[in-house]
Amino acid sequence: MNYSTSINTVKQVSDDLYIITEAESIHCYLLIGSEKALLIDAGWGYEDIHPILRKITDKPVMLVITHGDPDHGLGAANFSDFWIHPLDYGKLLRNDTYDERKSMLDYRLKKLPSLASFINEEEYCNSRLHATAHFLRHGEIINLGNKHVECILTPGHSYGHLMFLEKEQGRLFAGDQLMDEHNIWHFSSSDEQAPFQITLNSLKKLKARINEINAIYPAHEKTPIEKRCLDELIECFEHELSSSYENDRPFHSPHGNAWQHLYKSVNLIYSDERLEEFLGHPVKHKQSL
Repeated sequence: MNYSTSINTVKQVSDDLYIITEAESIHCYLLIGSEKALLIDAGWGYEDIHPILRKITDKPVMLVITHGDPDHGLGAANFSDFWIHPLDYGKLLRNDTYDERKSMLDYRLKKLPSLASFINEEEYCNSRLHATAHFLRHGEIINLGNKHVECILTPGHSYGHLMFLEKEQGRLFAGDQLMDEHNIWHFSSSDEQAPFQITLNSLKKLKARINEINAIYPAHEKTPIEKRCLDELIECFEHELSSSYENDRPFHSPHGNAWQHLYKSVNLIYSDERLEEFLGHPVKHKQSL
């Protein structure tokens, strides 16, 4: 059966796992247990995806959000409840404004102008989160019946960034912290994104549990990805970045100017502030912003 719409593309991975990809960008994962289903991230929320969910399953759906970025959490406006780590709840609320919604929608429509006829711009930009927020903690287990999903706090991309590990089959839903060649953003100020050393510590703790992980599902682009991507990101932070950052090239985005560091599967977008904090000394690039 085709569950896709003009805005959301749906791919069935298995009998119990579906990928709902909004606007060719953000992957939201629907994991179905015997008693209830878990929706991991809600996207921008350009359309209410409840009709899609109801076609796939008649089980109650619990929405969890990996972190407070707008492309992961603003879609919670279409739900009555959602779950998030408390450290990222404020970030999500800060992004829930007319200006942020308008800016992100304009950026997306420049890439996909065909979506304009399917999105009510004023209605979307004026909508707000009214759902009840519930908080998840590191190590908490979500019981779906025949499936148990562990919440793993992985600070870095944000302080309250969560990954979700489905214990029975070893499927890890990694959010924005781990990807293959897609941008990993680390150039916001220290009140929003954790220092690189904290990120590295998170990755090493995840690496210590690698035998529990059989597949990694990130929030963007290639999915699933190989476990080597975790090794390569650790390598980048541990030694490779410090020895070769001078050759990095400028990266310009609607959020500001930064640097792009490419290493194997790693595509790291970072600021001088983040790197200088990590290395403990001023940095200088061969190119200029």
